[in-house]
Amino acid sequence: MASNRDIFSKHLPNVKLATRIDAEGREVQVERREDEDATAKEQETFDLLVAAGYYRARIKGLSSFDKVVGGMTWCIECCDYDVDVDLLFHENLTIGQKIALVEKIVSVLPQMKCPFQIEPHQIQGLEFLSIHPVIQWLVKKSVENRTERAQRLKRFAIGQFHNHYQYKTDKDHLAKIRIASAHIKRIQELYNPTRLYQRKDTGNEDEKTRVRMTLLEYGNAAAASAVCESHSRNRAVGGDEFDVQQMLKYLTIAKEDAISSPTHRLDTDERNAMHKHYTELQQEMETDAKQLSEHSQIKMLEASKEALERKVQRNLKENEEIEIEFMKQQQQLQKLEEQKQQLEAEIEQYKAIQAKADPELLTKVQDMLKQHDQLKKEESEFKEFCRQDLANLQKEIDELEAFNTQTPEEQEAAVSKEKAQIQKLKLQIAKKNRGIVAIQRRLDAIPDRTELTQYQRRFHELYNEMSAKHIETKQYYTLFNTLNDKKRYLERELSLLNSICEAYNEGMTSAQGREEFIKQFEAIVAGVKQTEQKVRQKYNEECARRDALNAELQSLLELQRQYAAAVKQLTKECQRCEQLQQHLKSIRQK
Repeated sequence: MASNRDIFSKHLPNVKLATRIDAEGREVQVERREDEDATAKEQETFDLLVAAGYYRARIKGLSSFDKVVGGMTWCIECCDYDVDVDLLFHENLTIGQKIALVEKIVSVLPQMKCPFQIEPHQIQGLEFLSIHPVIQWLVKKSVENRTERAQRLKRFAIGQFHNHYQYKTDKDHLAKIRIASAHIKRIQELYNPTRLYQRKDTGNEDEKTRVRMTLLEYGNAAAASAVCESHSRNRAVGGDEFDVQQMLKYLTIAKEDAISSPTHRLDTDERNAMHKHYTELQQEMETDAKQLSEHSQIKMLEASKEALERKVQRNLKENEEIEIEFMKQQQQLQKLEEQKQQLEAEIEQYKAIQAKADPELLTKVQDMLKQHDQLKKEESEFKEFCRQDLANLQKEIDELEAFNTQTPEEQEAAVSKEKAQIQKLKLQIAKKNRGIVAIQRRLDAIPDRTELTQYQRRFHELYNEMSAKHIETKQYYTLFNTLNDKKRYLERELSLLNSICEAYNEGMTSAQGREEFIKQFEAIVAGVKQTEQKVRQKYNEECARRDALNAELQSLLELQRQYAAAVKQLTKECQRCEQLQQHLKSIRQK
């Protein structure tokens, strides 16, 4: 059966022609076995590239090599990786350019720290089991880089927007901050520390004494006393106590309105008065704040009250309008009901009269009424047509009278103008006719249903003829293979018989030779039986395959018969539907 395999090798389902590059750099077509895993990986690879955004992988006209190399180049460019390699890819590259580009891609991947190894011949040979993990890693890196770049661009766009534009709420907030900062600045200026005293001379005091003196210069005696008390508690027993009154002796009043007194001592009465003044000021501010809040609440309540009153008035007005409209609708409904009752009474009267009348006379009267209505309609149409015809004739008469009143030169000019208008209209009509003829030719070029049916019939006949020729050719091939196998088996049988004859003559000369001959003969018999068993097993397999194909053929024939019956029934129903539609149309016309 070797020759059978040689003959039908091009028709095997798992053998396809693939393009390879030989040692001289030329493209050659070779047979390759189709691997299901490799096919699945190929489809997954193209799906990955399409999902990542490389939509050229959908184009069916491109080769798998262009899709893979273009996708890898696109992913490397999307990664924004700084490589010293020119990855320029375009379609229909030459063999040398393809090899150079693949080598560049393979050299770039280790620089990008790709965890997968791949060789140029694997990409050229489209080994998708090795290409798929690399493409998957590149797609992942490109998606991450594009996401990061999109976030960076988004932050930059938001920053630029905030630099050049502002929302209305932000503007209001900034205006409020500016107003509040102005008030705060004014309050800070109002309550700035004021220097009340000035030192007469500078002594050799320690740092804490200088701090107290500075606090006293700005009128903060309470803070100086507190510092003094804390310092006196920390000092050792028997030390000197800090005296604020003693320190005031070394200070002079710095205000202009207090220059008349050489010294100013801050006594207890002044401190109490100052404390009382600040307490009263704080109470007044709290009272004002409370009054202000109460006043604002009253204003808000009054505003809400006015809004509610306006809403109530508007609702009352709408309610009155709705009631008026309701009364109008009620009156109109009552009138319609009265008209309905009158019409029903008239209809009952007509029905009673119709029941008493002669049916033939009634039918004749109805036909005459219809004829009368038709004549009225035709009369109105004829009057309208006569009116239009009369208007056109009157218009023509007026034009002729105006034409007769003109001079001969004006008449010739008018005639030439009309001729030019007629010529222009003729040209337009010719142009329209040419367009109509062109469209008619295009419509004629399109085959109608009859021509398509003829084409389909001819294609079926051609297909049947080709199928018959193909079956005949397959039968010849099968006959050739069978005769070739038979010839091979006969040659083997002849060679076995010749070897048996030669071994018999040599083995019968001695007893040992006879035993070896018998052993060889038994081995030959066992081999023949084994070969017969293999052939019989193959025969049984072919028979089982034939039975399965026959069963499938019978099921398909049954399906075809069901389809033909369904088509026949559908045709009958369509014809019945057309007949019913024609019958319904004739009823409507009557």
